Amino acid sequence: MLISLVVLIVFVPSVRLPLMSNVQKVLLHTGLFNASVESYHPDEAFDYNLILDEAFDYNLILHDTLGNQIDIEDMRGKVLFINAWATWCPPCIAEMPEIAELYNLVGDRVEFLMVSVDKNQLKAKEWIQREGFLVPVYFPEQMSGSLPYEAIPTTWVIDRNGKIVFQQTGMARYNTEDFKEFLLSL
Repeated sequence: MLISLVVLIVFVPSVRLPLMSNVQKVLLHTGLFNASVESYHPDEAFDYNLILDEAFDYNLILHDTLGNQIDIEDMRGKVLFINAWATWCPPCIAEMPEIAELYNLVGDRVEFLMVSVDKNQLKAKEWIQREGFLVPVYFPEQMSGSLPYEAIPTTWVIDRNGKIVFQQTGMARYNTEDFKEFLLSL
């Protein structure tokens, strides 16, 4: 029985992905993976690896789920929460419910850009719909210049002045009071 379970987990992606993402969802709720913004003070210099204070390159063209082109330049002056993710990524799947809940709470004051790096855009669209998430999903023409990343999920927060003030590589729990306060303070 145990050997059969191990074989299923190792060799059957349709079993492995949900199992791994569910385990990671449980880990997110331990508090060990909360997005940390403790050192953010907008009027002070930063010495914190997640607070970058670098200029964001608005030269990023995305397409929404209907194929409409979205020019990020049009979002200049707004707070942006940008997350690079994919349906085949267990940590991405694990953090998505928390991000969706955060969007439901502050999405009227913060622009959310869930940037899917799935090669099969239809798969990403169907997954979001099936899960019932309302977060806006976009597909990049290219990611290299504006949002370089080495792994997914990667999340950036851009303030109203066009500065990258937060970057997190790897899964995190964003739907916390501290992180909401951080977003709304920008």
